[in-house]
Amino acid sequence: EGKEGAAAADDDDDGDNHNNSSADEVPTPVWHMASDPDDSFERIYLTPEQKPKFKHLRDLGKGGPVNKGKGIKSFFNPICRHYRFDESRLPTVSVVITTQNEPDDWISVTVESILARTPPNLLVDVIVVDDNGIPGHHGLPSNIRKNVDENEWDYVKSLSPKVKVIQHTNREGCARSRLTGAKAATGEVLMFVDSHIEMESSTWYHHLAIPIVENPQTITMQTIDVVDDLGGKDYGAGAGPLQYGVVSDQFWFSYQVDRFGDYMEPLDPAEFTEEELEERRGFKYKAEIPHEREPYETPFGPGSLFAIRRDEFWRLGGYDEGLYVWGGENTEMAFKMWMCGGRMLMVPCSRVGHMYRIHKEKDGRGALTRWPPTLPQEMTDRLGCAYKNETYTGRFIVLRHPADNFTRITTRNNLRIMETYVGDHPAKLAYYKRMFGREMLMPEFQRFIDEWKVDPAAQKQVQLMKKNKCHDFEWWDKYVHMRLTGRHHPWHPLNGKYKQVSCGNHKAKTCELCPQGNGRDWCNGDCSWCATSNKCFAAGDMAKKCISESKKRALEKSLNAVVEAAKLKEKGGGIHLPPRERVKLPEDMKDKPILTISVVLPCGFEHDYFIRTAESVFYETPAEVLKEIVIVDDASEPPLKDSWAEEAAAKFGVKYVRLKEPAGLIGAKQAGAEAATGDIIVFFDCHVKPDIDYWVPYVREISENDKRAVIPVITVLDVDTWTQRERPAKGSGMSKCYLTFDAEFKWTTDKTPYVPIMSGGLLAISRKWFFEIGGYDSSMKGWGGENLDQSLRIWTCGGEIVSAPDSYVAHMWRDGSEKTRAKYKVGSGDAVKNRARAVKAHLGDWYKKTLDFPSFTRWQGQALDTSSITDSFSDLKCENFEWYLKRFKYIYRDGGVLPSEVFQIEAVEVEGSPLCLQLKKLGWTNFGQPDEVVLKECSDTHTQTQSQWWHGSNRLEDGSCCGSLRAWNTDQCINGRGVTAGAEKVPTNTCDLDSGKEVSLTPSSDDGEELLLKVGLKDNCISLKKGSKLLSVVPCKDASRWLKRKPFTPIEYELLSSDTKAMWGG
Repeated sequence: EGKEGAAAADDDDDGDNHNNSSADEVPTPVWHMASDPDDSFERIYLTPEQKPKFKHLRDLGKGGPVNKGKGIKSFFNPICRHYRFDESRLPTVSVVITTQNEPDDWISVTVESILARTPPNLLVDVIVVDDNGIPGHHGLPSNIRKNVDENEWDYVKSLSPKVKVIQHTNREGCARSRLTGAKAATGEVLMFVDSHIEMESSTWYHHLAIPIVENPQTITMQTIDVVDDLGGKDYGAGAGPLQYGVVSDQFWFSYQVDRFGDYMEPLDPAEFTEEELEERRGFKYKAEIPHEREPYETPFGPGSLFAIRRDEFWRLGGYDEGLYVWGGENTEMAFKMWMCGGRMLMVPCSRVGHMYRIHKEKDGRGALTRWPPTLPQEMTDRLGCAYKNETYTGRFIVLRHPADNFTRITTRNNLRIMETYVGDHPAKLAYYKRMFGREMLMPEFQRFIDEWKVDPAAQKQVQLMKKNKCHDFEWWDKYVHMRLTGRHHPWHPLNGKYKQVSCGNHKAKTCELCPQGNGRDWCNGDCSWCATSNKCFAAGDMAKKCISESKKRALEKSLNAVVEAAKLKEKGGGIHLPPRERVKLPEDMKDKPILTISVVLPCGFEHDYFIRTAESVFYETPAEVLKEIVIVDDASEPPLKDSWAEEAAAKFGVKYVRLKEPAGLIGAKQAGAEAATGDIIVFFDCHVKPDIDYWVPYVREISENDKRAVIPVITVLDVDTWTQRERPAKGSGMSKCYLTFDAEFKWTTDKTPYVPIMSGGLLAISRKWFFEIGGYDSSMKGWGGENLDQSLRIWTCGGEIVSAPDSYVAHMWRDGSEKTRAKYKVGSGDAVKNRARAVKAHLGDWYKKTLDFPSFTRWQGQALDTSSITDSFSDLKCENFEWYLKRFKYIYRDGGVLPSEVFQIEAVEVEGSPLCLQLKKLGWTNFGQPDEVVLKECSDTHTQTQSQWWHGSNRLEDGSCCGSLRAWNTDQCINGRGVTAGAEKVPTNTCDLDSGKEVSLTPSSDDGEELLLKVGLKDNCISLKKGSKLLSVVPCKDASRWLKRKPFTPIEYELLSSDTKAMWGG
């Protein structure tokens, strides 16, 4: 059991006590070293009566419950335990904790660790600022505190009279909450911490206080160790490294590992002799890393976990009261401390466990749902950022503006800080250009500067800078940032002073200066020669400065080809494209290694289109890139080469592979892959037209990762004119799908580049990786299911599938017309059997779920051999299907595709047999058509295939579930945006997983039993027409009520492991 009281901190095994000295003696230091280590891990400052009350206090030393049972003693330099302190000369401290929506007892953990591991004679108070707001105040909604454990406040106050809780009626944000706590504090030193930390030793404060005693104008910061955020609160990441805090050119705080190692002064030959130049070129600069024991200076620090004297905090003006919510407050504090005569130190011997909100998932209350927080309307009105479709949402929204890594709020905070502390220095314009692409702000951001000019809170900080005679940004860059990091700040114009580009065999300041009159031969290395303008450009600038001209010419040629094709069509021709010039390899790719591609075209009876497809590929692919076009003739009659002779086709890079017996699409693809010799295999259908530069993302992405498959954006091909139609904007279009449990795939969109399931025939993959995972399954017949098998192989065996938003391939869709009709035969039941084999091989126990669907009931109780699939990748140590579900949890959990609860929706005001909502036409299928919701007699079993069971689906604006209701085992969601008051039909359509809020079941009264079925963004509800079984949409105040009936947990959720359920909030 730990020792009690403060006296233990003064124990000195040497037996000497030199704390008392007369005025004439040399002052005794506040600390000294002892020969034996102290008990700072075991020691707690609690009485025997107090200790049982502390339910969350943990043994963090050796053998404790953290760090896999090893404790965290090893995180510390052992010498840290040899310090001894004169506590009578240390300043007292007030600890300020700010909190909002904190789960998992973290506030209690934080408070307990502070009380137990801080000497009572030094700890004056612990001030907890509750920034959750109060419903009804300042426009805050009624559910503003839904994630707050109200009992926790009474608990932490019961631990000690030193604990004070201050509750905000509004949501003030990080900076202003800390100001609230600082104003209430009475200790000599303020210690600011988050509400999800754990002090690791009983001398954490002593080590922070010493530098402040030595220099009162000091901020001292703790070294951070990471605590897992999944509920166990373990220190799984190990000891946090010692690094220098920096702020990037995008205003992000991060760490720099060392300094000076890459320092290099400019060498001007005119200033030195040859001997001096040779000597200076030989200089070697040794990288410096922070000292493992002694406090070290750093330009910036994290937002919290720092100590500062209270009078010094107020001398500097505290925080700018105009900083909203979160972001920038750490940069502001660092600037003013350094510029106004102080210093900032990282302290290796004061360590703290800190929980970062990374996984965003715990009991449904992860960071994704906690953050960004709801804000009062008076604040968001000023920001103009809490509206969607002109409706106030209360959420501040990540906007799509040039500063795309920031919310409007953090951008506003950063702009205020730039005005106050950077001022008119050129660094400010560098920041503008980096973040917004221009040196003049757009009106939506200039308004924040205009506000700063008249805002009293901002001008207070400006006046304090003058009163304190603070230095400017240029001084700070020279005497702080340059001195401590070995380089100018990224915003400073001299940041690039020592940078030179490689021109090949020599260097220059810029690529434009490389040639020195020698043309292309002197433009290499980091630079590329643009033949169209005879200039040397940086490789990254080529697309903007050079390629645009060649693209323009290529577009003109493509348009001319379209016109010629139309003319040929009128004349009765058209199986060939008009001759045109082939595209050239971009200048920035010449003289560099480049992957080659083989394009495989599986063609069964595609006489009308295969030639134009091959010619399109040839014309749009540079000779250096296209290894060959492999046309697989799947036993077409007459043979395809009768339409295009081998000798003529060879001029377009074509080689034929003729199959004597029809193998179907899957077999033809495999045959083509086996004949391919390029680094990358590109699978296309035999009726496509790739667009300009379609191949560039394939080469780029697979060069970075040879286990990556790349999917283009698929558009519509008009086969009459051989032109692309309905091309979407960049970043949209059809490129990614997700898997449903009936072995179907549904199109979807999201903000990630990753593709859960490929749609089928159009993809690029490295030849090596394709055969490493076993290629296409030899036992699949015809077509169908191969996309499921290949997608699941790629993901679970260590690869990935990404979309290429800048690669467009026009595709002829079979619309039922004679000209698009398939000319080959498909075996009856082949596609369904292929899909069954794919899901059985990959889904494990979830295959049981697939067998519930009508298309697959025939396989119940029947053996289905999938060894040809599983044996092909058995040596790759692939992950299981549950791993796949977790990998795409934003679809299966957040999008509601894998529900934890399924239920009926029963009408309350009905006489006789109960009535429930049901789809009018569709049964169980994820290959449905738009339908509507009707009322039918409630079923007593969920094993029947009528669509009468529902669950939450679709992501809300913040990414969490659920924005609509989905009919279980179908692809249909209630269309809440498609109905208005007075509507007499309630339509459904294919679920849009990113729909936002469309439909919700909400309590109609305080008891929560009866529910309203709200639709759309206005106050409308689905209601039962009085005296009938018909539905209508009416204002919610006039709507009938509903009940959740017979809820149960479906098999697809039951099959998840307990760990995954806990992670997903089940």
